[in-house]
Amino acid sequence: MRPITMADLLEQSDYQVRSLRRNQEVKGKIIAVSPSEILVDIGAKSEGIIAGRELTDAVDIVSNLSVGDTLSATVLYPENDAGQVVLSLRKLSEDIRWRELEEKRESDEEIEVAAAEANRGGLICDYLGIRGFVPASQLVGAPTDLSDLIGRTITVRIIEVDRNSNRLILSQKSPDTKDIAQIQKLLSQINIGDTMAGIVTAVLPFGVFVEVGVAGPVTAFPPAYAKASAGKPASKGSAALPLEARQSGVGSPSSRATRGEDVLEKLEGLVHISEISWEKVEDPAKYFKVGDSVNVMVIAKDESVGRLNLSIKQLSDDPFLEISKRYAKDQNVSGKVARVTPYGVFVTLEDGVEGLIHISKISPNVEYEVGQAVECTVEAVETKARRVTLSPVVREKPILYR
Repeated sequence: MRPITMADLLEQSDYQVRSLRRNQEVKGKIIAVSPSEILVDIGAKSEGIIAGRELTDAVDIVSNLSVGDTLSATVLYPENDAGQVVLSLRKLSEDIRWRELEEKRESDEEIEVAAAEANRGGLICDYLGIRGFVPASQLVGAPTDLSDLIGRTITVRIIEVDRNSNRLILSQKSPDTKDIAQIQKLLSQINIGDTMAGIVTAVLPFGVFVEVGVAGPVTAFPPAYAKASAGKPASKGSAALPLEARQSGVGSPSSRATRGEDVLEKLEGLVHISEISWEKVEDPAKYFKVGDSVNVMVIAKDESVGRLNLSIKQLSDDPFLEISKRYAKDQNVSGKVARVTPYGVFVTLEDGVEGLIHISKISPNVEYEVGQAVECTVEAVETKARRVTLSPVVREKPILYR
């Protein structure tokens, strides 16, 4: 009779050792809680640990945890010096805080935020680690120099919250029926597809605010902006995002009326980061600065809440449509790793073209690093999604290959 081996025992017990990667999401049960650390059973060869800054940054969540609770966490390091899996609660913390913001928006509840940065367009504020923006038009009794507010705590209401686009728009003002009616009237004069000239009033991590002028029916660029953008082609970026519409006068209405000119009103909107360029934009500040003149296209509007959605990239053809013709299914290609994410590895094939190796195509014993040269095979080219799906070229037999 053959002796029973450890492999046999493990097979009989269905025991599996999990292979973990950095940024991978895991779920487990808390097995120990102390002031300095939390230990979690995540089904790996060793327990997961939450300690140090990862513990203090999520103190509001940690204070409600106890042994036996199940929680979700993200892998920071697959193994530390003690052989433990180092975990982070940042994603869980963010999920909870975004949900809180959505609930407070629904109930019109006020929140307190800390003013962190200032620009011509308004204030960038911090709410428990989440950045929000208060347009200058929505500040009450603000000083001429908004930087004087940095470091102060202000009470605001939530105008818009969108976790998917990392967008949080705030206001110190209460809704004014008269102002809203005027904004709605101005928006009614704008049509989807209109091209307008505008001025960048704020540059934020999630996009840029653009101010456009409206003078009666929108049939031409406002004079103040037409001069600034004369002779300039549409920028190779895009500004599209639900913007809060803001009304204010341009010049003196009475003096302009005396000269027989139309009185201009201004609407301010936000150009979402996804609409700045056909290429992936990591930092809008690399594309625009406050005061830049830009041409934008109206892509959506919501008169009920006074939002205007603009785009810059829609003014030019998507270069991916032409570039993608150079790639075909089963073609071997070379590139460099651009980003490593929990769901796969993005590979830059050429300027403006990235391919994705899905996590399911990556062997558990293979690790990728940013900048690493890789060889892949094209599995599919999806022009509508602007995506090239890749699989790695295997040069060696896998460890478990027989």
